[in-house]
Amino acid sequence: MKITIFGSASGIPEKGRAQTCIGLESNGRMILLDIGEGATSSIYADGVELDKIEKVFISHTHADHFIGLPRLLQFMKWKKRKKPLEIYLPSKHIDAVEKFLPFLYIFRERFDFEYKFLPLPKDEIFIFESLKMKIFPTQHLKKYQKFAETYGVETNSYGFLIEEISNDGTGAKKFLFSSDIYSVDEVKNYFEGLDLLLIECAHIEIEDIIDAVSDFEIPKIILTHVAPEKDLTTMLDYARMKFDMNIELACDGMKIEL
Repeated sequence: MKITIFGSASGIPEKGRAQTCIGLESNGRMILLDIGEGATSSIYADGVELDKIEKVFISHTHADHFIGLPRLLQFMKWKKRKKPLEIYLPSKHIDAVEKFLPFLYIFRERFDFEYKFLPLPKDEIFIFESLKMKIFPTQHLKKYQKFAETYGVETNSYGFLIEEISNDGTGAKKFLFSSDIYSVDEVKNYFEGLDLLLIECAHIEIEDIIDAVSDFEIPKIILTHVAPEKDLTTMLDYARMKFDMNIELACDGMKIEL
């Protein structure tokens, strides 16, 4: 399992950084987790063969996790893609997204490939033969509860727990991407047995992450989606010295192989 961070910025624009987008490749096939602003440029700069990308999973439709999708579709069209693309997102938002795209002059009839919108699966699924995914709800959007009924929007965001299983059914590697969360407690139950934790640090504090993670032996911890005004240097040094954590900040283009 190969993981590439195509976008590591928070919702606040930063020079030289794209917003949230994670590529996960297994046996030459790739999925994307979120597709924020600027992510398509990062994917292009990385030299990714676009036909490798088979599925896109969107945790929630805040712009910094979603707004790069139209540009990705346009780029795939320009590169003459033929292969179908599956796009998973919160079910209540599918109709709105499909109606929105034509206002960007993205018309299905002009594409040589099929793109299909599907609801995020509620149950554990196999994305590919050896890649299993569990999508779990989080409360990042709970502050919008009072608007949910009026506008028909989701009040759950979603995180992703992914497990790669070897051909003989052994040697599983586990990766968790939190996307945006309200509390570390929402993801803590999935920490056991992780090989990599990629967790956001814009809406929660690093102290809470360190406190939760210190109860587990996670070989690699990467903080992403860090608000630019946060200086985490002191706390990172503390985590390394006190708990011997392998913890670092994400950057665009970072690659991890499990």
